[in-house]
Amino acid sequence: MFVRVLREEDNRTVVPFTECALNGRCWRIELSVPQGGLYRAEARLAPNKTKTQCSNYDWSPLIACANHFGVGDIFVMAGQSNMSGYGRDPAYDPPEPGVHLFDNAGRWVLAAHPLNSVPDPVYPNNDAASGTSPALAFARMMKRELGVPVGLVAAALGGSSLEAWNPAEEDPFLYHSMAAKISEVGSFAGMLWYQGCNETVEAEEAENYLEKFTQTVSLWRKEFGCFPIVTCQLNRHAWKEENRDRLWGLVREAQRQAAKKIPGVTVVPTIDMFTSDGIHNASGACVVIGERMASVLLKAVYGKPGSFAPSIRRIEQPDERRIQLHFEGDHVLRSMDDLASGLNIEDEKGIMDCVSINVSDKGVIVTAERDIGENAVFHAYWKREEPAFFLRDVYGMPMLACFNVKIEK
Repeated sequence: MFVRVLREEDNRTVVPFTECALNGRCWRIELSVPQGGLYRAEARLAPNKTKTQCSNYDWSPLIACANHFGVGDIFVMAGQSNMSGYGRDPAYDPPEPGVHLFDNAGRWVLAAHPLNSVPDPVYPNNDAASGTSPALAFARMMKRELGVPVGLVAAALGGSSLEAWNPAEEDPFLYHSMAAKISEVGSFAGMLWYQGCNETVEAEEAENYLEKFTQTVSLWRKEFGCFPIVTCQLNRHAWKEENRDRLWGLVREAQRQAAKKIPGVTVVPTIDMFTSDGIHNASGACVVIGERMASVLLKAVYGKPGSFAPSIRRIEQPDERRIQLHFEGDHVLRSMDDLASGLNIEDEKGIMDCVSINVSDKGVIVTAERDIGENAVFHAYWKREEPAFFLRDVYGMPMLACFNVKIEK
């Protein structure tokens, strides 16, 4: 028995016919295949059951054939509904050869929406409501920029709490489901994580989100190695519920801080994206979010062109009514008509609106509606319902939401 590997796009030989190890009627072989693909592997009997010249193997019986496999990077999709993908409206987000999915039936298939729903699931994270996910757009962009096939592992589940993913909790069933899939696919290159809505219901959960997420990541990496994670800040929540804005702001700030404090964790904003209902990103929004996730990961991990979202580094107060925003890195920001909606300052007298933004070579100056008192903090794009305009950098990336950032006198 001999096996060869060919490139499917042009039938070029990648690995010539190589003899298999035989044990009775069983055979096995290990081949070193270069990055790339898609490939085809053929197993053929030697002519007359004897070794002959390789040119004669083409005429031998084909015993087995594996099509459409590649050697590239695998990424795990984890979190809740906006990673599973609940986009309902039409958007151009097509499948592509070389972007494959390990689905909830335990099969490698061509990745096509819905990514997280199959009629015959064997894993508990199957999500009947799933539609368009950001993961497919992410994978297509990664394949294009890296030049290798990309695999996705569907592991998210709508409505899941962080407890279901934390191995230290009593019933981390989604962690166990994810671990079972990883044991099937082998090593992976990174994780796409979008989760946190469930932790905006109770103050204790929102206040402890960073600590618990840090613990969860540490336990994941203890089991699977130090893989990179690209996360998303929460988008809007249109339902009318009392006292939820602060909890939404706390979780968004925890997600921003996670990218600062946990090595190998990055974050992208979603607050400017439109939704298909009160909380789920629309299909077109999922495409944009997926490409943002790829852009951040390409820059952070692969050293490729990409962009990070502007993130507040510190805030100082030059006079009674103005603050100056300083950002991480070398971002060049821009504003539209100096609009400051969505920005607030809170001091001992309460919350005040900001009335204007001025962007210049000296930075970003924000003017408040009244004099700023003692112990003041800054909130940006923190409420459940967001404004129509967001401060962006010159690449179009909106700044990350922040909450309770201290203003230095």
